Amino acid sequence: MAKLDRDESVRRGEALLDEWHVGADADAGALRAHVHRDPSADVAIAARLGAQPHDASVALLHEIEVRSADKLVHKEVKRALYRLEQRGIARPAEITAAAPAPLLGPQIEGYLSPIDGRGDQLVWLVRPLPGGGIAHLLAVINDPEGMRDTALHHTTRKALRSARQDLETKHEIRLVDADWRYCDFLMDRAFQWAGQRGTAIEGDYPGLRAQLVRTPAPGDLPALIWSKLDATAIAAEPTLLATSPTLLEEKEFRTWFFDVETLKPYLDEMLQVKDSPIVLSPAQQQERFRTTIDHALEELFGGERQASYARRLLLMAYVFAATQRLDAARRACAVAVALEQSTHGGRDVPLCEQLVRTSLAAFLQMAAEQEQEQVRSSLIMTPQQAAAQAAQQRRR
Repeated sequence: MAKLDRDESVRRGEALLDEWHVGADADAGALRAHVHRDPSADVAIAARLGAQPHDASVALLHEIEVRSADKLVHKEVKRALYRLEQRGIARPAEITAAAPAPLLGPQIEGYLSPIDGRGDQLVWLVRPLPGGGIAHLLAVINDPEGMRDTALHHTTRKALRSARQDLETKHEIRLVDADWRYCDFLMDRAFQWAGQRGTAIEGDYPGLRAQLVRTPAPGDLPALIWSKLDATAIAAEPTLLATSPTLLEEKEFRTWFFDVETLKPYLDEMLQVKDSPIVLSPAQQQERFRTTIDHALEELFGGERQASYARRLLLMAYVFAATQRLDAARRACAVAVALEQSTHGGRDVPLCEQLVRTSLAAFLQMAAEQEQEQVRSSLIMTPQQAAAQAAQQRRR
């Protein structure tokens, strides 16, 4: 009966892999992006890896075993590892040994930081140890790039408080308490994203996590802020969206701006309008600028970025709510909801417009200052400068 269960699970898993467009010749690197999506798929992936005699197959099998709680998956992993051993692919020592036992102790605690302008965030899981001290799992994650770095430390409560204080005083990063299951979900999702993108991660996240908890991480969870605020009430209050640019006064938004490389296509367009040999009236220039800004809003807050910015804002809303800034939390939620519903990126979303306008204005000002410095140091006037000067004199 067990064999039939296994065969049926493989058939079901293969059907899922086919549905996900994972070819029969997919190697360990390609299969990694699809592990832990469904237990049957994990069984089918393990079966495939057992027929691929490579060290990468062994590593991925170990990863599947550590992170899965499904008995059939564990059996198939062991079967696949045995098949690989028969073909001369030995298990590394850490795989031969039993998976790390969970660190038994009281309830796990979760902490998270605000998200910076690049989408980076710090997430902690903390669990007291039976013999004293604590286990501290930390991860640097990015939305939407995935996990960047992870580490596990055995430390003391006092040292952890000191580290948290240093983050706040030296780097202005304030960690807030959060449901540990949600923190676990954020870490796991970031790990999955990194695997799908093929991004290298510092640290063995599955192995480190297994030392705190062996049950699988949640597959999906609603944004944590919705446990504190009512989405319907947010949507029914249009003034929240209208006043959303005031969020930029919060210190957590100090890094929320676009860099010059990201803005380059739009800066070039605006500079071309400004330096055009065809003299444009101020109204015509403003219309051209408005068109460029609309394109920037659609592209910078559209596509994959649209969902990412909505998620970031919902998480920022939780940080504001956790630090007793409910008006800011409501405004951040309103922007997130507007982005989720938008069909044209950040257009008509006041906070998004302010972010783009402020970033563009800063770099345009820098470009203007550089141009003025070049004019002062040069005796030669370009045709564009001559035309602009003549137009200015005619207006006088």
